[in-house]
Amino acid sequence: MEEDPHEPAETASSPPAASSQGPEPSGAHPPAGPTPDDDIFEPVSLGNPDDAPATADSVRSPTSDNLNRSSGADTASDSSPSATAAAELHDSLYADMHTSPPYSPSGSELGLSPSSGSFDSYLSPVGSPTKPRAKPAMPDIPPELVHLVDAAIMGKAESIEKLKSMVSDGGDFGDVSRSVVDALLVTMGGVEGLDDTGTRASVNPPNVMSSSRAALVAAELIPWLPWEGDSETHMSPRTRMVKGLLLILRACTRNRAMCSAAGLLGVLLQSAEKIFVDSIDRVPWDGTPLCRSIQVLAGHSLSVIDLHRWLGVVKKTLKTDRATPLILALEKAMRSKETRGPACTFEFDGESSGLLGPGESRWPFSNGYGFATWIYIESFADTLNSATSAAAIAAAAAARSGKTSAVSAAAAASALAGEGTAHMPRLFSFLSSDNHGLEAYFHGQFLVVEVGGGKGKKASLHFTYAFKPQSWYFVGLEHTSKLGLLGKAESELRLYVNGNLHESRPFEFPRISKPLAFCCIGTNPPPTMAGLQRRRRQCPLFAEMGPVYIFKEPIGPERMGRLASRGGDALPCFGHGAGLPWLATNDHMRSLAEENSMLDAEIGGSLHLLYHPSLLCGRFCPDASPSGAAGVHRRPAEVLGQVHVASRVRPAESMWALAWGGPLALLPLTVSNVQIDSLEPVTGDFPMSLATASLSAPIFRIISSAIQHPGNNEELCRARAPELLSRILHYLLQTLSMQELGKQNGLSNEEVVAAIVSLCQSQKNNHTFKVQLFGTLLLDLKMWSLCNYGLQKKLLSSLADMVFTESSAMRDANALQMLLDGCRMCYWIIREKDSVDTFSLHGAPRPMGEVNALVDELLVVIELLIGAAPSSLAANDVRCLINFIVDCPQPNQVARVLHLIYRLVVQPNTSRAHTFAQSFILCGGIETFLVLLQREAKAGNHNILDNFRVSAADNASADVSRKVSTGGEPKSQDDELESPEQKEYGSQEESTKFGSLNANNSSFKVSLGTNIERMTSASDNQLLKNLGGISFSISADNARNNVYNIDNGDGVVVGIITLLGALVSSGHLKFNSNAVSESPSSSILSIVGPEEGNSMFEDRVALLLFALHKAFQAAPQRLMTTNVYMALLAAMTNVSSTDDGLNMYDSGHHFENLQLLLVLLRSLPYASRAFQVRAIQETIFYEARSPILA
Repeated sequence: MEEDPHEPAETASSPPAASSQGPEPSGAHPPAGPTPDDDIFEPVSLGNPDDAPATADSVRSPTSDNLNRSSGADTASDSSPSATAAAELHDSLYADMHTSPPYSPSGSELGLSPSSGSFDSYLSPVGSPTKPRAKPAMPDIPPELVHLVDAAIMGKAESIEKLKSMVSDGGDFGDVSRSVVDALLVTMGGVEGLDDTGTRASVNPPNVMSSSRAALVAAELIPWLPWEGDSETHMSPRTRMVKGLLLILRACTRNRAMCSAAGLLGVLLQSAEKIFVDSIDRVPWDGTPLCRSIQVLAGHSLSVIDLHRWLGVVKKTLKTDRATPLILALEKAMRSKETRGPACTFEFDGESSGLLGPGESRWPFSNGYGFATWIYIESFADTLNSATSAAAIAAAAAARSGKTSAVSAAAAASALAGEGTAHMPRLFSFLSSDNHGLEAYFHGQFLVVEVGGGKGKKASLHFTYAFKPQSWYFVGLEHTSKLGLLGKAESELRLYVNGNLHESRPFEFPRISKPLAFCCIGTNPPPTMAGLQRRRRQCPLFAEMGPVYIFKEPIGPERMGRLASRGGDALPCFGHGAGLPWLATNDHMRSLAEENSMLDAEIGGSLHLLYHPSLLCGRFCPDASPSGAAGVHRRPAEVLGQVHVASRVRPAESMWALAWGGPLALLPLTVSNVQIDSLEPVTGDFPMSLATASLSAPIFRIISSAIQHPGNNEELCRARAPELLSRILHYLLQTLSMQELGKQNGLSNEEVVAAIVSLCQSQKNNHTFKVQLFGTLLLDLKMWSLCNYGLQKKLLSSLADMVFTESSAMRDANALQMLLDGCRMCYWIIREKDSVDTFSLHGAPRPMGEVNALVDELLVVIELLIGAAPSSLAANDVRCLINFIVDCPQPNQVARVLHLIYRLVVQPNTSRAHTFAQSFILCGGIETFLVLLQREAKAGNHNILDNFRVSAADNASADVSRKVSTGGEPKSQDDELESPEQKEYGSQEESTKFGSLNANNSSFKVSLGTNIERMTSASDNQLLKNLGGISFSISADNARNNVYNIDNGDGVVVGIITLLGALVSSGHLKFNSNAVSESPSSSILSIVGPEEGNSMFEDRVALLLFALHKAFQAAPQRLMTTNVYMALLAAMTNVSSTDDGLNMYDSGHHFENLQLLLVLLRSLPYASRAFQVRAIQETIFYEARSPILA
């Protein structure tokens, strides 16, 4: 529409980076402008299009329609300006299109045999490309070899066999193999950047290959090509051929579509099998470029046959190092960028292609407009310098015919000189006969909308979103026009990217009075149609484009987002019975069908034109809008130039069609051996177990990608995938837990966990199925308990990360109870009937520091899970914790759960803290304290660790462990002033660092420290903490290898006192205030009369204090420790936390809970002398500062 792209109206608001070009594929061909040769152009006069030679029709396929026919067959008699303009456009366009024979190394045309079924023979609707192409430089090759290559490309089997023999043994023409490689690459169209050693990105647009049959021959010759001599500066013939194919495939989608339709993927897989499996000497050739070529081509389209062959190659290469690259290539193909786009697309070549919609007798966009499509831009650059090519054609035609004009000469000279021309590919152009209307084009990587109204008024708006080449986007444009309150027009232009409103800016809507003459998609009207104005050029789009929606009014952000989310595969249906939701096979498909039907009904009234690639037939694409589908108006879009349709089969679809169960067919690749009778997986020989274990994580990731396909999702549900995956995972974790395998398989623990997490999170549509995956794969700690510490820690860390995003699924999977049960079953100190061995299959010593560290990690997950739940679930969660505390005999776990409840009660959110405190009391928290204290009193001074038998061989390790856990810490008064009894007890405790416990007639070995390999030197700076009787020693270098998280036997009492003090300080518990004035003989259980407020609850509180006193009396050596004393001191002074220590000299601290003080004082006679001295000294200090006992 704009005559000069560099006028201020078009560039005033261009962003600074608008002219920057995106990175282009390295396989592009240089767009050097060809010098016009008289022998490749037919005489044509641009001034007289009617004199076009008859050869213009020769480019049409026999099934194509008449090019001169109007786009609307039922309006043939229409003499409107739009119909006349459309006819003039076709005449002028196809008068300038002429065929040139494709280049052949032998100088002859590479014709097709009648039986050939390759892509080149049937996909192009108008024959070979009509644009003049730059001929690649032909290397110096003997003519005999050139003719042999030509014959092989023609499909002669004997020629191919002769070529194989020649390239494998050298032949009679010197370096035959390299000459054959060069000849084939030149026949395919040449490869840019193949010999470049630098990393400079190509600035040229991608080059469309000339012959896919040459690629087939090249792929078949790969196993026979020599591979020796590869280095950083030199490529062997095999490597050169494979890398050349890779660059060609990466160049553009057109190349991949041609090769895919020709069957190149199957040939590449056969070559890979010959090299990786059938090769006698198993040559050490780097097959990475070959795997990448397979990956790139499969990412475009993967048939079921090719997928089956691919998995067969993987199976045959299991015992080699080639299986992992092949399965990784399949995974990357599943996640390819191309899989995000529609399965059927228009291919615009960037030369002269586009769609020409019908004209209208009036301007259809009086109330605004909307445009939506899916687009994959191959390049923003000028493809092969189409302006220079067009000018060369015009100059040659004028020279031949002798007819020329000042206008055509000026245009040719301007184009050849590149005067003021910038390539700005058009997304669409809606123009009237006088060149007014709307255009959207790309200025660099930025989208620009330009409007032109009457009296030469033009304006443009540059959006700021930077589109990237070779990426799929959903692009939506809306231009609103409505009257404001004061009658002033309010116009707004909106840009949608991938369904989201990216930018909305005021922009005047043009008022067009003349009818719509040109409705171009992917291009603008060529210069011949617009009178060949000076400095104007055609700017076609080099891109893939999905369905094109053109609306005669805006549809709004909500509908635009729904249109983007359903994807470009949907072909809308309108009218009664559209959608057919009752034909869906499951609830998800039924929901999708209903949503699509509702969306179609909502947008049907606003839809002006709808062109879907799957409907393209010959040179016309019918209109699928309500009026076009109903036959009210026949308004097909006509093809300009060459528009191909790329149809692809996504890898996920082939995975669904591969076998019963869909992606579950990959699971046998993770199993090394099975039992003959039950078919249960069992560990096989070492090489096979090594190979199958290395494939497990990629296969799980492939399943997580394939599950997005509705068919695969249904297959997994039908095949009871959670149970099957659980069996496979349990077998796999057993295999990984083998020490010798874990050191050599090269598979990191984090990769396995991340793959399982990805698999569980990938389910988006079936909540019930997702809950089953979480319950069987992630929350079953028994299955993971055989793995090493690092893997289990990674699992628990991943669960913690998922709490807020997957809270609903974890809640429905009963994660809280499952994690608590798994904690008791796996991370135990006292063996129970259902306890399982952890960390090892061979009964090795249990590293207790790591066991307790995993308990801490697990309780972090539980705390986050409880915190993310609504307040209405607080009572149930607290009841679950209390039940666990009462039933669990593991002191290490009970102490930590008590500390967890304490954190819930003292959290900063006072409302939730109050809720948890009330829930704890109402659910039997006080009674739970009584049960725990009774258990502690019955245990007496006997510490569970005292029963462990000392192993002489382990004494050294125990000593080092003890030194690290206590080294560098200043001695307390208890250490300096120990009673003889406590010294004797301490010596007994120090001498029992290893032992065995007999419980439930079972024995096991427990290591209080980790082995010497995981210990650091004494000079390492360590962070020492003392939290609730749990001692941590964490090295900054490696936390996993330096965990000394050992219990001292007093953690449960410390937890009780800490939580009790928090409840008292927050006002949820009150002690009997009259107990202080009672005589000692009446003790704390003095009963107060009903008139003074006594109640059953107060009796339980008083009984709790009595039970605490009795516990101290029964086990003074184990319970009356520094940790317990500090917890009592904090509770008596209402200090909320002792994490950072307690400064007893702070003037703000004084005794407030006298009942706890009385418990301490009455228990002092049973304590050690050091404990007595410290308690009495600090009691006197506090009393002297703030007398309360007078």
